[in-house]
Amino acid sequence: MHTRAQNGLSVAIVGGGFGGIGAAIRLRQAGIEDLALFERSDGVGGVWHANSYPGAACDVPSHLYSFSFAPGTEWSRRYAPQAEIEQYLNGLVDRFELRSRLRLNTAVTSARFDATAGSWAVTSSDGQTRNFDLLITACGQLTNPAIPNIDGLDSFKGPTFHSATWDHGCDLDGKRVAVVGTGASAIQFVPEVAKQARQVSIYQRSAPWILPKFDRAYAQWEQRLFRAVPARVAVSRGVFFAVFEALTYGFTNKPWVLKPMEALANRYRRREFGDRPDLIEKTTPDYQIGCKRVLFTNNWYPTLARPNVELINGGVPRITEQGVVGSDGIEREADVIIWGTGFHSFDFVAPMEIYGTDGRELAEVWGETPEAYLGTTVSGFPNMFVLYGPNTNHGSGSVPYLHECQFNYIVDAIKRLRDGGYRYLDLDAAVQKRWRIEIDTRSADTAWTRGGCTNWYINKNGVNTNNWPGPWLEYKRRTQAIEPSEYRFVA
Repeated sequence: MHTRAQNGLSVAIVGGGFGGIGAAIRLRQAGIEDLALFERSDGVGGVWHANSYPGAACDVPSHLYSFSFAPGTEWSRRYAPQAEIEQYLNGLVDRFELRSRLRLNTAVTSARFDATAGSWAVTSSDGQTRNFDLLITACGQLTNPAIPNIDGLDSFKGPTFHSATWDHGCDLDGKRVAVVGTGASAIQFVPEVAKQARQVSIYQRSAPWILPKFDRAYAQWEQRLFRAVPARVAVSRGVFFAVFEALTYGFTNKPWVLKPMEALANRYRRREFGDRPDLIEKTTPDYQIGCKRVLFTNNWYPTLARPNVELINGGVPRITEQGVVGSDGIEREADVIIWGTGFHSFDFVAPMEIYGTDGRELAEVWGETPEAYLGTTVSGFPNMFVLYGPNTNHGSGSVPYLHECQFNYIVDAIKRLRDGGYRYLDLDAAVQKRWRIEIDTRSADTAWTRGGCTNWYINKNGVNTNNWPGPWLEYKRRTQAIEPSEYRFVA
């Protein structure tokens, strides 16, 4: 029989990125001290620890891409590079005294709910099983790299790696490098690779919408101002939030809001490739802006114009021992293949196995359509909360802002459990069903579903499983506190 911690509830948090670290901080502030923060890698930071490829940086302004309760002040640029974001998160771990609660190099392999005890039996890769009152998963949406199943994939004789598992020991100087994919990671690492490689062949399935990145370095006096005058950071955060919030309407139900972005993107492309009609054709998207993630960069177009870079449109039908065969049927030899092909975006908790009431496993319950009420709770999985879960992404906004909304919701739920002496709370199945209907209805007229592209937001059945089809202020309002009538409280 599980015994409540003497000082309150115990919580297992899975994932040491923004979600896991922020949740641990907020729970400690709420008086929850019995915490274990599991992280499968050797350091905290989540995607900002794993993705160390050359050129890695944020595409959301740093003042907004940080927590309001712990604003970053040490950014060297408006858009922080990967190392600074990882450093910011490590600073939070130290500042809020979380090191003793960290379990690095420790993956959670399974979690099983015991309704009698009202607790989760959490088994980790070190062979230990410990009981916790609550389970918070903070695995993220983009953590498990995806490599397409291409004919001849295993035949290539040279080194291959995904951008999220960058091989820093692989010397690219003077090499012929094939890059498959032109998404958010590729537009950052390809310009760096092109500076070293003899030849870079880029295989593009569809052209992304590209906007200039209004980035700049912060002077030392500005950094001192950030530290001395918190209001300066707050104002910057507020301005950026207002811009992103306005764009949420363009992605969801007012496409005319995105027209200025579209015009800017088209003008930028024509300006960069004025004397290269071949590149204008190859880099012009054939779908509506916003259907896929809009990318911000100042380096992509100049890189494509380099004499040692070739952009090949279409998919990759085959890999050979010596290189890659493009959609044009031409085999281009390569010494190295780098995959910029994204992630398995529907694996919100994989490879962890989570068993709820009646022994049901979460991945089986979800099938091909993961869903969670407000992206946070799942009926039949009591005392479990999912951070950055289904339908909490967007074409605009900041994930740390989303996390703060979810923290409010989770802390309120925990306080109600603690104050009422309940063993657990479980979402009403009818509430989750209404939520699915709401998401489907509101997604029908969004850029992601009607924009004429395939993207990682929509599953193969046309269901929006990843994005929130509304403004963030609405999401914040709906997650300020739980509605008790939507849950079953069990004493």
